[in-house]
Amino acid sequence: IDFAQTLGVEGDLPRDLTLALGSLSITPFDLALRYSVFANGGLKIKPIAIKYITDTKGRILESNEPEQEEVISPQTAFLITSMMEDVVKYGTGWKAKALGRPVAGKTGTTNEYKDAWFVGYTPHLTAAVWVGFDDMRPLGSQETGARAASPIWVNFMKNFTPGEPEEFPVPEGIVGIMIDPATGLLARDVLSGVREYFKAGTEPRQVSPVSAPRKIKEKDTNLNFD
Repeated sequence: IDFAQTLGVEGDLPRDLTLALGSLSITPFDLALRYSVFANGGLKIKPIAIKYITDTKGRILESNEPEQEEVISPQTAFLITSMMEDVVKYGTGWKAKALGRPVAGKTGTTNEYKDAWFVGYTPHLTAAVWVGFDDMRPLGSQETGARAASPIWVNFMKNFTPGEPEEFPVPEGIVGIMIDPATGLLARDVLSGVREYFKAGTEPRQVSPVSAPRKIKEKDTNLNFD
């Protein structure tokens, strides 16, 4: 709850264990704003609707710049981004790979398939997609965030992400090391490990007593839950 409020989620958040799974009601606009904190390296942006107003001769009569405030560290924002990149690479957000560039994001599906979500971002743009009925009736069997929402997100983002793909920038104070996925300790060799990122000083120091049987590959982690 404290972290959500730090990101700017407003209102009374119910102290219920299901909150960690996303049981709070929130608008697509607000959810996009909160995800943009991660995309902006920890900066919370106050949204604006009108950037500037000009007269008939092109002279600027009024100009608005979005206000920004650092609410979480760049390192924390990057670690969350890294985790949500894996949602796209290996998990339920796999359809977003069709964008052909680095994407971080998360699918969401509510009880009885009443809501389908996908919120994702590239290094330059954040967008949220919600699919559902105003009267809260179910969308239909298996209409998950991955199936109903993420294709819409990809179709939209293709029109607004020109140029060469860019990786998410790694801030200072982050280290990437090879980890044994079975133990969470340092991998004994590169082939048996997976790369994970840590805040400098928090990474494991102990080497795994045994090598992982093999490196985890994308096809091994085709998970099917939100």
